[in-house]
Amino acid sequence: MKDKKNFWLYAAGRLVSVIGTGVQDVAVPLFILQLTGSGTIMGTFMIVTVAPRLVLVPLAGVIGDRVNRKWIMVWTDFGRGGVILFLAFLAAQDMVTIPILFVAQMVVSLMNALFGPATGAMLPDIVEEKFLLRANSILGSINSFSYIVGPVLGGVIYGLGGIQVAFLINGVSFVASGVSELFITYVQKTRKFGKVQEVFQDLKEGIYFVRTHRGLLIILLFALLLNFLANPLFSVFFPYVMIVVVQFSAEQYGVLQASFLTGLLIGNILIAALLAKAKVETMFIRGLLVQTVVMFVFVGLVFPSVVEALGSASWTFFSVLFCTLVVMGVFNAFVNTPLAVEIQKLAPTEFRARVFSVLEVTTQGIVPIGFGIMGILLDVAPAHFVAAMVMVIESLIVLVFVFKYSKDVFKDLAHGNNNASNQGT
Repeated sequence: MKDKKNFWLYAAGRLVSVIGTGVQDVAVPLFILQLTGSGTIMGTFMIVTVAPRLVLVPLAGVIGDRVNRKWIMVWTDFGRGGVILFLAFLAAQDMVTIPILFVAQMVVSLMNALFGPATGAMLPDIVEEKFLLRANSILGSINSFSYIVGPVLGGVIYGLGGIQVAFLINGVSFVASGVSELFITYVQKTRKFGKVQEVFQDLKEGIYFVRTHRGLLIILLFALLLNFLANPLFSVFFPYVMIVVVQFSAEQYGVLQASFLTGLLIGNILIAALLAKAKVETMFIRGLLVQTVVMFVFVGLVFPSVVEALGSASWTFFSVLFCTLVVMGVFNAFVNTPLAVEIQKLAPTEFRARVFSVLEVTTQGIVPIGFGIMGILLDVAPAHFVAAMVMVIESLIVLVFVFKYSKDVFKDLAHGNNNASNQGT
């Protein structure tokens, strides 16, 4: 590699910060729901987690192309570490309230938006092109390991030490990540900010590219509707049911949070080892249909009669849920991974980051509204009824897409990819 030291400093920072974040991502819902027992409060927390980031993401891609990426990473890591260590101090004094937690999460969300594009764009600058695939593979393994270990540790740590220990570990992990990044040797190779008009021109180019591809627009609309329904199901409904209704322990909840990610890792390994040459459209459609069926199984498992028959918070019910979520994660990989590859091939290198910013905002734009609606519904209606209603609507959307639009979408994406290849030769 161009400089192994730079890469391993970069990778070490990602390892510790992602594990720390995983710890907190499990501990905070446990804290909120044990304190309030309210689906509305949980939904509101998810809104303040996602909404500020979505607002800033379009500009974050531009900032990541115009400001030194190393210093964006360093200062956002130190900034997030400082905010979370302050929460740890307040928690030790038993002074953490819901409003304080929400404000802190909003600030962290804004810094997350700045950190993401800079991190992704910096890697090719510190790794030679011939080693880039290997470097991404190493980072993918690190992320998968961290996303699995973090939630498991989060459940255990919260059960033993409470929210203050979770905050302390996550805060220290961000500071350690920032210190690691300080020693990276990096010279800015991108244009600096000029006129304000240039920022808007950069944004317009990304939006224009998306608008001119019909297949991409259909995928975005489909993803927007699906995310609006599915994201609240797993970010609000899942912790509410597991903690408030079923009353799993913190340790059990942490492991269940890691189960879907374990399936995702298995799915990506299967794609790389056995399905690398499979037809993208076939993999996507089959993965989507099977994932929808498995989601119906998951919803069926939380019906009161089924919960009671499986022993509520028993290890039998835990094992059935764990296996179901692993299978769901496997087929989610069959949906998202091939689609991401098609879009990466479609978007030109010179403004790919801006296109991806537009895609993220478009597909996630109304998800915060879904969080709020889900939270309110959980406080006024039985949880299993809410989930069943969501899944009926989601399955109808999936069937309409598969049987009416999918062939045209992938035909259009393939045509766009061929044009891009021809322009590059």
